Amino acid sequence: MAAVAGAADIGGTNTRVALIGDDGVIIATERFPTPRGSDPRAVVAAVTASLHRLLSAGPPRVLCGIGVSVAGPVDRDAGIILHPPNMPFDEVPITAPLRDTFALPVFLANDCRAAVRGEVFAGGGKGYQHLVYLTFSTGIGGGVYSHGEVLTGRGGNAGEIGHILVDTTYQQTCSCGGTGHWEGYASGRGIPLFYQTWCRTHGMIPVSPCSTAEEIFTAASAGEPSASLFMHALARVNSRGLSTVIVAYDPEIIILDGPVVTNHFALVMQPAIEHLDEYLPRPGIIISPLGGDAPLLGAAAGVFDSAGL
Repeated sequence: MAAVAGAADIGGTNTRVALIGDDGVIIATERFPTPRGSDPRAVVAAVTASLHRLLSAGPPRVLCGIGVSVAGPVDRDAGIILHPPNMPFDEVPITAPLRDTFALPVFLANDCRAAVRGEVFAGGGKGYQHLVYLTFSTGIGGGVYSHGEVLTGRGGNAGEIGHILVDTTYQQTCSCGGTGHWEGYASGRGIPLFYQTWCRTHGMIPVSPCSTAEEIFTAASAGEPSASLFMHALARVNSRGLSTVIVAYDPEIIILDGPVVTNHFALVMQPAIEHLDEYLPRPGIIISPLGGDAPLLGAAAGVFDSAGL
């Protein structure tokens, strides 16, 4: 009988909870808005209730552990989400309340570190020993896998690739408060701001509306001059980021995820790939085949790895 893990992917907007087999099959899943309010304990309470519902809805199953992927920095020793950027809480306790409720081991990881594990477990990273996972959504995140291990760093937060320096000309502000970071230029949140700065700098009239990356991409695809020319600037930024990832980690393959690139690969990423630095051999660069489930699968994979399964 296949081992089963409980898994949760807690995002700033939505949370997904699932039961996942050690064969990488998602058995059952729920999705709901991530609790907000004033009490951070509501987040784990919602995950707990969801796991109980999933377990009671099907045939009897015994979990071997619970894996949790979270959007934001983690303190692994304390078992908490630390200063999550898209939640109204300073700290969110995760490990202890789940362990106390279910009497099971709990695996906690940042969503991108979980995602790279998920790609190795059940996605585009199967069979590789050296890979980097990059996601382009509201922000830019990354996970690194090398020599059979996920690179975690001192506290579990290694691989914050969105904060690579990619520009010193436009001085675009990142969500972290720094300037010149990849996330401040090429994320879903950063692209409209970069576009407006680029238009002012070059005396171009922005297309209207231009409050979302999607609107700018639509204008560029239709041949609107400012949006079309801007895509060349965005490609240069993305090529710097990708080139830095390659020389920093020397991966066999880079797996791209997130709606900014999965929905617009030819427009957003293909031009960047064509202008990569060639200091090191170019790795394969692919779109994730997991349809956004990499963090959830990676949370389960962390349970199975910890259990030696």
